Amino acid sequence: MNNILITGCAGFIASHIVEELLKNSNINVIGIDNFHSGTKANLDFIKSVDKNNNFTFIELDIIKLDKLNTIIKKYNIKQIYHLAAIVSVQESIRNPILSYNVNIKGTINILETSRLNNVKRIVFSSSAAVYGDEPTQPKNETSSVKPISPYGLEKLVGEYYMKLYSELYGLETIVLRYFNVYGERQNFNSDYSGVISIFDNKFKNGEKVNIYGDGTQYRDFIYVKDIVKINIMAMNIDNISNEIFCVGTANKTSVKKLFDIMNKKYNKNLNPQYLNSRNGDIKESVCDNSKVKQFLNIDSFLIFNEQILKI
Repeated sequence: MNNILITGCAGFIASHIVEELLKNSNINVIGIDNFHSGTKANLDFIKSVDKNNNFTFIELDIIKLDKLNTIIKKYNIKQIYHLAAIVSVQESIRNPILSYNVNIKGTINILETSRLNNVKRIVFSSSAAVYGDEPTQPKNETSSVKPISPYGLEKLVGEYYMKLYSELYGLETIVLRYFNVYGERQNFNSDYSGVISIFDNKFKNGEKVNIYGDGTQYRDFIYVKDIVKINIMAMNIDNISNEIFCVGTANKTSVKKLFDIMNKKYNKNLNPQYLNSRNGDIKESVCDNSKVKQFLNIDSFLIFNEQILKI
């Protein structure tokens, strides 16, 4: 059996990765989370799909180095999907010390315990937030980085540590820079919530919908199942290490266009309420995904409009 560790397993994206991995009866998944942003509901869902009893949950904060080391050693972990983080730009601005401790020190803890226990590969979830508001579009792996929030800076530092541990110690590391991920089980009730899940909940309940800025700001929205597929491929592809991949669809959608799609989905004719832009918000973001498509042999991504109307 292959024992795989997933940090932040009760979070939105990680819970989908766990769900997919559990379809393989030869994989044991050890998931850790401290429920700062992960939810009991996601954990309950994981347990409900664990038909072979191959999932083990341990409540743990990744800043606990000794306990983390004990788990990796006990379960003889060789592969780690590292998703645990303070994932909110706004929270990182409000509480930069907490954000630093989790996103930088916690990531170093993952790397160091991996080095000490001969882990083979880490797939690290990074973010397009590393680019900040640098205006050149689309973004690729060599684009200028200019983070404008503690979260964006911390993800960038995490990327550099992945590179360093790969070069110094031979640990295989793959960095995935996500653009805007959406899909089932995305929490609409926190300030990290994707705009899609927030809009969807507001439309569903007939509530007023806020747009921060003028609505022309655009994003590259990628469906969570595509993110899952890329994570698993990145973990299992041979003869590759110390690489960064931008993960998006290369299609841009404005927030106003998203609002119009929601009107169509719910057969309504609502108007948004426009508010001032927020600190740390980025005006434009779209991905050049040619590298990830080439290296991982990905032909296409699920179509945004169709997926929005389904979920």
